[in-house]
Amino acid sequence: MAFVTLIVLGVMIPSNSYAGVEDILGKWVAKAVTPNGPIELQLEIKMEGNQLVGAMAGLQGSVPLSNLKFEDPDLSLEATLAGTTFKLTGTLKDGKFAGNYEQVGADLKGIWTAERKASSAAAADPAEIAGAWASVAVTPHGDLTVTLDLKQEGDKVTGSVSSETGALPIQAASFKENMLQFDVVFGGNRYRIEALLKDGKLSGQWSSVGGSDSGAWSATRKIVAPAPSAAAASLDGTWNSVALTPDGDNIVFVLELKQAGENVTGNAVAPDGKIPIQKATFVNSVLTFDIQYSGSTYRIQANMESGKLTGKWSAINGQETGSWSATRKSP
Repeated sequence: MAFVTLIVLGVMIPSNSYAGVEDILGKWVAKAVTPNGPIELQLEIKMEGNQLVGAMAGLQGSVPLSNLKFEDPDLSLEATLAGTTFKLTGTLKDGKFAGNYEQVGADLKGIWTAERKASSAAAADPAEIAGAWASVAVTPHGDLTVTLDLKQEGDKVTGSVSSETGALPIQAASFKENMLQFDVVFGGNRYRIEALLKDGKLSGQWSSVGGSDSGAWSATRKIVAPAPSAAAASLDGTWNSVALTPDGDNIVFVLELKQAGENVTGNAVAPDGKIPIQKATFVNSVLTFDIQYSGSTYRIQANMESGKLTGKWSAINGQETGSWSATRKSP
């Protein structure tokens, strides 16, 4: 019965875990329906430690995914392509994703789907168990919950079990054919855990080596919520901006901006007076606003990087477009 004395370590550890995360790991072929026709993108989702990470690749290269979350069966993520941020939400059903996308700070919306990328290799990649798991051992004195931290190199596994009161290394650990096995030594007694990985969950039993004590054991991944992004740089102040026209002319004007969270207000200052900007937002370092001039409405969208705004302007309900940039006006 010595195993139950592990309850000393067994302070209940809250976990943000779920089964099913294994179902989304790997490479996907995503297709999005756009006003200019369908486009195809490559999507890859991986587990690094206890964090979901990923990347999206298209004609303009690969970009990392942000705000990546999966709550079975719902997936949400964001990706910034060519300075424009898109948010995708979708549901996993029958091994396929289907959902909607929208351009952050703009009206562009559409549908997208994704299927597993066909592998040229005959065998699938081996399952990964590296990361943090919330484990539960059923004992005569109640459930014992501790965190299991694992590192994996092929069949070889190392790691520890821990709670708020301390940690113990695991021993003789291996992972073969989706079966995890390891020992824990506590109070001079050795206990063995054997569990099968299926549908993203480890299920099996614990037993005392050389004794008769045993019970059910299971574990699910602990998923850490994405770290909050660093506060975006403030747009407050005066900017010198330049718009390049299709004729090669530069239109220079001063931009006065005031930011409150994602909302932005301000004016474009020209020799003939001030023109208020409209529908202005600043999300994920992308500034978007509309401006009315000479009876037409124009939209400006620019990415802020290294203290400079760089992007483009376009005529709404028209075909005119060109580059646009702005730098802070010196005091």
